[in-house]
Amino acid sequence: MKCFFCGKDYLTQEEVMNCILNHVRESQEEQAKQLQRTYLMLMASQLTMASLATHSSARDVVERFGEIYELLERLAREPHVADEIEKWLRDKGDESAA
Repeated sequence: MKCFFCGKDYLTQEEVMNCILNHVRESQEEQAKQLQRTYLMLMASQLTMASLATHSSARDVVERFGEIYELLERLAREPHVADEIEKWLRDKGDESAA
């Protein structure tokens, strides 16, 4: 029996299936890495555009991005999204006034 991916010969179907599963796992890991690279490039592009558009320092833009990202992570677990956003905006307004 041969593996469909690499063509290696095996004696049992179980050995072939293990080889195929290894190929699938490796492929999934590579796809995850590529997707992560794509997301990082997209994020870098968006942060660069935000920095240029607002005439803010890269540090300020990244800091604000981190704040918003934390908010979104919290919102993913909250049943009352609108209330959480309003609370976050009020808190940010209070920080700006200080």
